[in-house]
Amino acid sequence: MRIAHLILAHKNPAQLERLIDALTHPCFDIYIHLDKKADTTPFRYLAEKPNVFLVAHRAPVYWAGYGTIQATINGFEAILPNPAYDYINVISAQDFPLASAENIYRHLVENQGTEFITCESIEDQWRDAATRVTRYHLINWRIPGKFKLEKLVNRLLGPRKFPIEGYKLVGRSNWFTLTRGAATYFLDFIGKHPEVDRFFRYVWGADEFIFATVLYNSPFKEKIRESLIYVDWRGQTKGHPRVLTSKDLPEMLASGRLFARKVDMDVDRTIFDLLEKAIAERSGAPSR
Repeated sequence: MRIAHLILAHKNPAQLERLIDALTHPCFDIYIHLDKKADTTPFRYLAEKPNVFLVAHRAPVYWAGYGTIQATINGFEAILPNPAYDYINVISAQDFPLASAENIYRHLVENQGTEFITCESIEDQWRDAATRVTRYHLINWRIPGKFKLEKLVNRLLGPRKFPIEGYKLVGRSNWFTLTRGAATYFLDFIGKHPEVDRFFRYVWGADEFIFATVLYNSPFKEKIRESLIYVDWRGQTKGHPRVLTSKDLPEMLASGRLFARKVDMDVDRTIFDLLEKAIAERSGAPSR
């Protein structure tokens, strides 16, 4: 089995390099989508590493906007032409493994065919996110006065309805691990249903809904399990999960997840040393 890790990045090549090094494995390839707004120069040396590729077709990414979806689609389109890949693991450059590359590989081999993507219903499990979908959001419009216009549009048009009858709207995280079949299904579905693509362009943080909703309402539903990423939403600010630091290490390692989100070298550099040491001790390998 071969796995493609798709990493969405926009800053700090040194941190990204540590993530790449932590994911070094003979059955792993790493694809980096760099935000189109970022200068590629400081990142180019990373593509000289074995099995590391820069996604050529780059999208500008703005927080809560459609760009994250487009970046992921661009990554899928770069990866899927190679028939060798069985899984695509989509993570951020601010994620970091909680297990060795070998243990990550073994977990996917042992659970081959499972789709790891969190799907919480906006009708009950994730009700506070419902208005992000049922109201119009002009998050992708870069015009003056858009918030006033947004209020007017919602007052005139009322609640939004999903364009396909009977679909259940779910989501939570835009970081996930999908089989080749599920990723292919998503691209085909969006290509055949431009009305669904248009619907999500007016959703705030649509990347947290579109992949989950399409797959939850598909033949892949019965294979869906929780994502492999540990996230701490306590004390979140405006939709951002809390940045994890060294004091969070015990909870991170006890979570049973394979990745942690999010870590930031500019906030706590020590956490990377601690994670690398813990991973090495768990796997019986020498630490960095």
